[in-house]
Amino acid sequence: MMVLYNMDWSKAKTILILIFAVLNVILYLGNLNIAETSNSIPSSSEIKKMNDILKENNIVVKAEIPKNYKPMPMLLVKLKNYTKAYIEGNFLNGSRQISYDNGSFYNIENGTIEVKNGFFYYKISDEKFTKMDKDDAFNYIKSFVKSKNLEEKYSVINEYADGNKYTVEYTEVYNGINVDVSYMKGVISNDTFSFESTWLIPIREEKERKEIIPPINALLKLLDVDEGHHNIIVKEIKPVYFFSWRNADTGEAIPTWRITTENSVYYVNAYTGNIEER
Repeated sequence: MMVLYNMDWSKAKTILILIFAVLNVILYLGNLNIAETSNSIPSSSEIKKMNDILKENNIVVKAEIPKNYKPMPMLLVKLKNYTKAYIEGNFLNGSRQISYDNGSFYNIENGTIEVKNGFFYYKISDEKFTKMDKDDAFNYIKSFVKSKNLEEKYSVINEYADGNKYTVEYTEVYNGINVDVSYMKGVISNDTFSFESTWLIPIREEKERKEIIPPINALLKLLDVDEGHHNIIVKEIKPVYFFSWRNADTGEAIPTWRITTENSVYYVNAYTGNIEER
């Protein structure tokens, strides 16, 4: 017999309905844990019940919930390293270098370059940027990426314009799956051009492909989330690879469900159902 400690009965009832009617989860010692599940496709009625229960908990899903998803392997990745030789060969012409905290800061004409722990940031100011229209700005950013040897395999380009702010963003897609957080982004706004990048280089897929939890199970984890306001609005949910490089520059990117809300992004481990720390 399962005992519920220190739990409001209405919330417990909601969770129990969810357990037995929708998600095949268990309630253990007052904490919601996602059980191992098959890769079965949820029915329309199950999705409707899930949405109704989430709404009761002020979670509104305004996104298409994936119905077709496959077993996924781990992906071994390496964090790209912007070496001193690369910086000197592509950017420096007698500029002064100041090193600090295992990283480097470079003063260049009209701007700066910062390189640290796989993160690259470049910024310059010039009046020519104020005269650029959308097409000029987009072309400048893409030409910059090519001329500075920043192009990467598996990159997908997205272009955005917001008033006089123009953005070109490169995201990484490996075998149809986004690799997070791997990106390059160039922005022209007023008289300033900035470019930043953190990029993951795929090395190989692991041989074993494991079943991943259904997206409705991942959405369930939002019951444990407090975004500090009345409603949580889900804008997107999709499978991605996720790797955090805070403690390592090489390792396994894990399959996750990336849940994007109006205020945040959550990565739910698609094997275990745990929320991954960013």
